[in-house]
Amino acid sequence: MDIVEFGPEDGELVSGAFEVLRAAHEFDIPEGPPPHWGVFEKSLAHPMPDEDSTSYVALRDGKVVGTFRTMFPNRENKHFGMASLTVHPEHRRQGIGTSMLERFLQLARAESRTEVSLDTHVTWEDGPARSEAGAEFLKKHGFTLALTSVNRRCLTDAMAPEDEQTLMDKSVAAAGDEYEIISWTGRTPPELVDTMCRIDSMILSEVPLGELNLEPEVVDPELKEAKAVRNEALGVLPLQTVARHRASGEVVANTILGVFDDTEYTDGFQWITIVDPAHRGHRLGTLIKLVNLRLLREQHPHVRRIWTDNADVNAHMIDINVKMGFESVDALAEMQRKI
Repeated sequence: MDIVEFGPEDGELVSGAFEVLRAAHEFDIPEGPPPHWGVFEKSLAHPMPDEDSTSYVALRDGKVVGTFRTMFPNRENKHFGMASLTVHPEHRRQGIGTSMLERFLQLARAESRTEVSLDTHVTWEDGPARSEAGAEFLKKHGFTLALTSVNRRCLTDAMAPEDEQTLMDKSVAAAGDEYEIISWTGRTPPELVDTMCRIDSMILSEVPLGELNLEPEVVDPELKEAKAVRNEALGVLPLQTVARHRASGEVVANTILGVFDDTEYTDGFQWITIVDPAHRGHRLGTLIKLVNLRLLREQHPHVRRIWTDNADVNAHMIDINVKMGFESVDALAEMQRKI
């Protein structure tokens, strides 16, 4: 078996890797959002600007039987490394996953990384059963559970209109007149770039990270622009709603929904929702999520489901999501190993 690096110019390997992802999705997590060919293909040519990522395939007799991508932060957290690793369902328990994992660990050591993580789907409560093989495989290779994130989904019209309006009215009343609600699609308005960099830089210090040892990322206008350019290249459309504190002019709450520029793809993704700790207690999180949901229905009516994930200990955000109609499906176990 050979492990080969590939890029956007390697058409057959790209197709083979995507087929592995497609088959694994169908076999492992058919209830989840399927991988998108266009976004996958374009992401090879347009990696995240704040990490160095490389893609590989495992070949047996010339056929792609597995694939993995390494991701090494290149700004903060240079001690850390991540990978996503997938073996075709028809070729498991043949040592392919072990060979790919060993290559990843070799690459991590070469990059002087001292902590690495991979995740795997696990069963959550009474949701669909997930195989324990992924978690057991990682435990066998010295990984321990660092964080559990629960995957949830809801229909875009999950709430009855009258219930949604009641929740909106209560949130507007709690927010009062101190805050201005602003929405946009795509790039951040120029006048908001600096304040958005401020709140984006708070994310890793405010979200639960479990046992993951990660320092906050410093987001500057250059990084924000680079991420916007990447989204446009991939055909990813962010819909964003924020609350700006009128007295200070600072954005103090932010939420983002991501959809694909493909009207046949009916899944959307709830990305970050964050409220500045100094401005909590005003239902700003609920308010901006409701406004953003209405923006999604207005601009992308083909999107029927929204997916999100939250750390299992993030009780406040989970409560908001449950009120909006999100139901748990399964969970991601983030497994970590020190090397």
